[in-house]
Amino acid sequence: MSSVNDSVGVSTGSAAFTPPVIDGNLTGKHIVSVEQFARPDLDDLIRVTADLRSRVRSGDQSVLKLCRRRIMATLFFEASTRTDMSFQAAMLRLGGEVVATAGGVQFSSVYKGENLADSVRAAGSYADVVVLRHPEVRSSYEAAYQLDQLTTRLGTRAVVVSGGDGVGEHPTQALLDLFTIVDFKGSADSKTVTMVGDLAHGRTVHSLAKILALYHAQDLRLEFVSPESLRAPQSIIDYVKSRGVEVHETSSLDDVIGSSDVIYWTRVQEERFANKADYDAIAGDFVMTPDVLAKAADDAILMHPLPRKHEMGTEADHAILDNDPRAVYFHQMQNGMYMRMALLAGVLGAHDE
Repeated sequence: MSSVNDSVGVSTGSAAFTPPVIDGNLTGKHIVSVEQFARPDLDDLIRVTADLRSRVRSGDQSVLKLCRRRIMATLFFEASTRTDMSFQAAMLRLGGEVVATAGGVQFSSVYKGENLADSVRAAGSYADVVVLRHPEVRSSYEAAYQLDQLTTRLGTRAVVVSGGDGVGEHPTQALLDLFTIVDFKGSADSKTVTMVGDLAHGRTVHSLAKILALYHAQDLRLEFVSPESLRAPQSIIDYVKSRGVEVHETSSLDDVIGSSDVIYWTRVQEERFANKADYDAIAGDFVMTPDVLAKAADDAILMHPLPRKHEMGTEADHAILDNDPRAVYFHQMQNGMYMRMALLAGVLGAHDE
């Protein structure tokens, strides 16, 4: 029997696709990279997200009309809880419908040897928007290319929204992270954002660093804290520096935690390591505990893309951290649904009747 990675490889179509810039209009556009967004686009999305959150919390039933009779298909070739569920919840709260393979892709035609292109074409034939998570970098570009080809053949239009591609990008996570920072801190201007943990493989970190640079926040400083073996890729460092963001790298959290406005904690991702011994050697290098958080400023916020494991200490530590007002990761998690509502409504051209 073929494995998922054997059968769903990314073809040369990904090289032929250029992500469209948003330029004030999300309708009909694939969302595969944070680089599609400029500051005005991000401000608009933040505003719409906040508005939808307010309407949902107030019980505004008109939200259910925004994507009525529209269909979202999910293709998740990697395990996911929050991203998958939040996309589905987002579509349902907009009044749309969701289709997914029963039991996930492990029970789909992928295990009969179907490649990514054909899986995406199938989903795009039935749905208006396809959410894709895949272990290969630029897989969402491949999906966008294939859906554009399908549009030419069928005359219908489906768009792809990336739910993460390997160690590459996770654009919707970056969007919800930016929203959470602005929501809690008022703006990203004059802030120090400290990213801790696996900065080599962490696509959430890569995308957040990029989107903060694209947001052109004034006097923004990024602190990258990691073991030497897990330092951020030089390409990410060069990218944010080229856009005027001050970047500092260190392996000492104590040097920077007290001056941090935002502490973005990440887990060391075992699934990204080919050798378990290499993972075990550094898995415990950075662990967030109540004693560590005590060193942070009273008005700092602690974020985490979740899921969490040992990098957030023991279950006893979790109980204490979860009740600290600086820990905003559950707000961050829920914000993911609202941000994805805004994004889905945007790409589908939804508007109030």
